[in-house]
Amino acid sequence: MKNININLGAIKIDKLNHNDFKDYWEMISNDDVAKKTGFEPVKDEIKARMLFQSENEDHITFAIRLIDSGKVIGLINLFPEIGENFEPVYSNLELGYFMNNDYQKRGYMTKALLAIINNFDESSLIEATVDQNNKPSMKVLNKLGFHSIDKYDGYKTFELKLS
Repeated sequence: MKNININLGAIKIDKLNHNDFKDYWEMISNDDVAKKTGFEPVKDEIKARMLFQSENEDHITFAIRLIDSGKVIGLINLFPEIGENFEPVYSNLELGYFMNNDYQKRGYMTKALLAIINNFDESSLIEATVDQNNKPSMKVLNKLGFHSIDKYDGYKTFELKLS
């Protein structure tokens, strides 16, 4: 993956940096964002800082940022699937994403994910797992060409085969 810095009108996608912690913590401590995304909200600042620091160590994290203010309003994570021998499989990626509630339903996530997918040429398959009640997220995945492949424990898994 090349260094991403993509301008998409009102937003841009680039790397998360150390100045973004406040915006990051605002999102991961939010009960609604956590519920939609399937994680527990992080209310402890020390734990939040540890998670923030690890964002770019084991996988690729992209910030969705407002161009006018620089505020991070969403994140996109891509990380390799774990194979049979617990080794990373870089041709199959797992996708995770979330957005600040104040900026949802504006098409930002769809634009950002499309830009990332179009600029990611090192894999052949991307999978995403979402809560089966998160209809907006499933709508985004469907718009991007993902297809539902599995359903379990209240979650649905989608995949996108890249050419």
